[in-house]
Amino acid sequence: MKVIFLNILKINFFFVIIKKIIKRFEKNTSTEAKKWAKLNTKYTTEEFCKLIDSRLYHEILSDIISIEKEASEKLSKLSIKLGGGGNYILLYFLIRKLIPNIVVETGVAAGWSSLVILRAFRKNGKGKLYSSDFPYFRLENPERYVGYLVKDEINKKDWFLDIRGDDLAIPEILKKIGSNNIDLIHYDSDKSYSGREKVLKTLLLNISNRTIIIFDDIQDNLHFKDFITITKKDYFILEFKGKYLGIVGSNFILKE
Repeated sequence: MKVIFLNILKINFFFVIIKKIIKRFEKNTSTEAKKWAKLNTKYTTEEFCKLIDSRLYHEILSDIISIEKEASEKLSKLSIKLGGGGNYILLYFLIRKLIPNIVVETGVAAGWSSLVILRAFRKNGKGKLYSSDFPYFRLENPERYVGYLVKDEINKKDWFLDIRGDDLAIPEILKKIGSNNIDLIHYDSDKSYSGREKVLKTLLLNISNRTIIIFDDIQDNLHFKDFITITKKDYFILEFKGKYLGIVGSNFILKE
C-alpha cells in the first residue's frame, strides 16, 4: 500500500490512477461478453494464420521459439512477475505479412508485443512502432519495467514510447504520425468500455478501411460486440491462453 500511495502522489500518475479507480465502477458485462466471444470463435491462432498464409506461418515458427526463449530467460532474472503478453504469435505473423509502415499499440507492460513487432520490423526492413502505456503503479519505480524486454536491444529510431497513459500519449503519437494512416493497431491498455471507446475515437482520423485493429481481452466487456454491431465490420475472434481477442479489418488480407 505504501508503494501505491507514493506512486499516486506523483504528478504524472495521480489523475490517471484516479480515472482507473473510477472506471472500476462501470457495469460488469464480462460474463455475457465471454459467452459471446466463445460462441463466435471459429479459428485457433494457428488456423487463422494458415488461412492467410500457411507458408509464412511455418516460416516464422522458429523465430517465435527463439523470441519466447530469450524473453522468458530475461524475465526469470527479475524478482517480480510482470505478466504475459498479448497474442504475440499473431502479431509477429501479421507484421511479417503486411509489412506495415506505422503500427500503434496501447499497453506495453513487459514488452512482449513490442518485442515481436520490432523484431518483425527488423526482418521486413521497415516499420515504426508508436506505443502508449502507463506503469504498474503497484511496483516501486515502475517506469523502469515498461518495455523491459526491448529497452536494451532495439534501435530506438523504430520505436516511440510514451508512458503517461492513453489520454496524453495518444494525442502525442498522433502529432508524430501527422496525416499518415495507421496500418495496424494493437489495443491492450485500458480494458474498460469507456477507455476503449475513447482511444478509438481519438485515432479515428488516422484509421482507413485497410487498418487492422486487434482488441485484446474482449471478454472483459461488450465493447467489441457493440463495435462490430454498429460499424458492420467483418471480424474474427481468436482464443489465446484462455482469453479472447477480436480482429477487424483483416478481411482484405484473405482476398489478396
